[in-house]
Amino acid sequence: MRSADTIIDHRERIRRAIIHLNHQLDQKIRLDQLARLTCYSPFHFIRVFETIMGETPQQYIIRKRMERAAFNLLRHDWSVTDVAFSVSYETPSSFCKIFKNTFGISPRQFRDTTSVKEYYKVHHPFRFFGEKHKYSRSVPVPVIKCLPPIKVMYIENRGTEDGSFLATAPASFRKFEKEIARQNLERMVHAQVSIYPFRPLTFDDKQVLNYVGATVHGEKESLPGFECTTLPPGRYAIFNHFGSYKFMPQTWNQAYMNWLPRSGKQLRDAPPFEIHLNTGSNPDPLQLKAYVMIPIL
Repeated sequence: MRSADTIIDHRERIRRAIIHLNHQLDQKIRLDQLARLTCYSPFHFIRVFETIMGETPQQYIIRKRMERAAFNLLRHDWSVTDVAFSVSYETPSSFCKIFKNTFGISPRQFRDTTSVKEYYKVHHPFRFFGEKHKYSRSVPVPVIKCLPPIKVMYIENRGTEDGSFLATAPASFRKFEKEIARQNLERMVHAQVSIYPFRPLTFDDKQVLNYVGATVHGEKESLPGFECTTLPPGRYAIFNHFGSYKFMPQTWNQAYMNWLPRSGKQLRDAPPFEIHLNTGSNPDPLQLKAYVMIPIL
């Protein structure tokens, strides 16, 4: 295979593994099964997964189980034991230890001090507070820039599938572009953007919202059919993404779970977003490029 084809092949295999993992969090997950699913040896699977995702398969599984457990604690009146069973932990003691290593507090303290609204707010990446976290050998290097306020015109998009907005966002972008054309606003809009103010609570969250639209020029505060917002000024860590947008979650994972903990940076209270640099009805997936924009202090 050519180099680009090899990279795409690896990314697609790991994407399949991620989808499988997230639908099996309540069951025992075996490394040899994941290796067979992706047609790697177990050793090669771990290396490729870590390179693409920025964390090992075991770290990813633990984190996603803890996210699921946190959701269950907040949304259901379940005992800690039942929550532990829901994410395939056989004993509450082992579950509580991992939960505290992840969140820094016990499951009961988390339930007592965290609201669903707070948890729903986007991107408070989970750190391992107790045991030392093993990071990937390769680290993405973002560009750090201080940006002025960015005015955006958008419409709402709802729902994730297989952990991504990709199943719903294209139709919303087409609706946005059609309305832009109908109102003859092409000269007003600039780069396409996707804004993420909320965290999906599950892998297939049909209710979570994100905003799709474009940066705009001009002073109009609102127009029929659109909402307007201004992304606050400040520092951003800007990551490049190349290739199909179906692999965007891998770039986000690298940024939040590999670069951020090692950078010493802190997140700013502002929504992260993407800037899509390719427009048109049928762009070549190999030529797609986007920026992942993470607000930092």
